[in-house]
Amino acid sequence: MEISSSSSDTQGKGDLVDAVNTDDRISTLSKDLLLKILSSLPTKEVVRTSVLSKRWGDVWKETSEIFMDMRYITISRYLSIDFSPYAAGWLTKVINDHSGNFERFTIYHFAYQCGYGMVEAWIRSLIHVKHVKHLTLVNCFRPFLVTSILTLDLPSKSFSHPNLKSLHLGRYTLKDPHGFDNCWNLKKLKLIAVFAEIEVFNVVLLSCPSLEVLVVDLHCHKQSGPLKIENLNLKFLCLSCSQINGIEVATPSLEILTVKSLSCEIENFVIANPNFQFNRNYWATGQLYPHTSYYISCPPGQDKTSIGHEVMMSEPSEYMKVYASMSVSIDLTNTKEVDMLKEVLAAWPDEMQELEILFKNSNVPRTEGETPIGRTKRKFWEETKPFPNGHFRVYTVWLFNFSGSKEEFALASRLITQGTVVMTMKIQPASISLSNKLEIEAAVTKLKELPKGHTELSIVMF
Repeated sequence: MEISSSSSDTQGKGDLVDAVNTDDRISTLSKDLLLKILSSLPTKEVVRTSVLSKRWGDVWKETSEIFMDMRYITISRYLSIDFSPYAAGWLTKVINDHSGNFERFTIYHFAYQCGYGMVEAWIRSLIHVKHVKHLTLVNCFRPFLVTSILTLDLPSKSFSHPNLKSLHLGRYTLKDPHGFDNCWNLKKLKLIAVFAEIEVFNVVLLSCPSLEVLVVDLHCHKQSGPLKIENLNLKFLCLSCSQINGIEVATPSLEILTVKSLSCEIENFVIANPNFQFNRNYWATGQLYPHTSYYISCPPGQDKTSIGHEVMMSEPSEYMKVYASMSVSIDLTNTKEVDMLKEVLAAWPDEMQELEILFKNSNVPRTEGETPIGRTKRKFWEETKPFPNGHFRVYTVWLFNFSGSKEEFALASRLITQGTVVMTMKIQPASISLSNKLEIEAAVTKLKELPKGHTELSIVMF
């Protein structure tokens, strides 16, 4: 945001304001409607438009969402004045002048804009006075700035408040874990480019037992470990770690695990979850691409989409990377699970390095055409459109626990004929009787005889 003026500009703006105020229709709108309009605008636009109406100047103080990007408070081109040192004071005034509570508050700033204890003061005011529900604080990187990382010195229970549900901290150093004491309230935690000792991280995570979503990019000052993640409620976990030589994950409710970057070896990564029995992982390709493991689950009678799925679909650019790899476990007779897989693959940007599909053993009897949520729906292989769409491509597909069922054969044939799989399809048969093994071999032979979307595609059973 630039702050500047000139005499001619001022005269022009004055005429505009007078013209608008002679027929001020905005002031006739209800306060609820004004708040809805203001909440949909960036904060700088809210401030700018406040000159258009007599009522807007005060109504903004009741908006429930504020997005403040202090990076745009810079030197004026016209006045040659650097307004950056005043940015923190202005933000403090915005917080203090607000007359209600906040639903969401987002702050992007540079380290040099904040004096000692300023960020801690914002945290205290926003959480314990303004009762914010969703708080984002990001200390932005600025090249050639030595003091670009801020150390947070937080009193005990700084983030402990029943109203605070999600917290995002970016590019800070945590001096100690005390600010997270007794954080039963947090459901979502993002720690991105955060520095601390391994003991601090472990206490922080242990202090947040209600977490359902955890996204971390953690950096230790020295090589240490292990990082311990023990949580009964966690559904979605995204990991990036540096200088951490071991990770132990005990999360029985976990649905999605995304590994972006790890500095530990595979033998030092332990996950205790009976649903995560995949054969492929972050280390499998030997090229250390990001890898996502997804246990797709939608029990009969449940129509609500899983929390992990919602998180992944809400930020596809964040969790779905080109050339990444993915493992999924799915019941193809469950149409809801098939839809969830289709949504993820359709949202994936272009090429995926490899895709592992682990077929579940489904023994639940269902009447023909009946879905687990009690509705009749057309099966995916009966549709004429490509699955998941006409754009998704993957170089290698692994099919594990392949039984040759109608659903599994239909999915494999779709991937082959429509050109979804580019280089290789590798099929591992299910561990069943000899007679069924012959049926599986016959099904694989039929797959090999299908017209291929890519002539160089090879199909192998191992």
